[in-house]
Amino acid sequence: MSADAPDMATSGWFDRIRTRCRRETGQTMAEYAVVLGVIVPFIVIAYAAFSDDIAKLVDSVRSLL
Repeated sequence: MSADAPDMATSGWFDRIRTRCRRETGQTMAEYAVVLGVIVPFIVIAYAAFSDDIAKLVDSVRSLL
């Protein structure tokens, strides 16, 4: 076994970590915008549908304080 063997093992491990850190597999801003564009309308519709119930709950909490 040569003296270079430990260095090669370390170098391979280091290269794998460096490559993994450089990889850009996360969502881009455009993907986030699409996700928000799909979710926000559902939140607005749910809020509109339950707005009377939400107002009653807020009033009941306010009366307790």
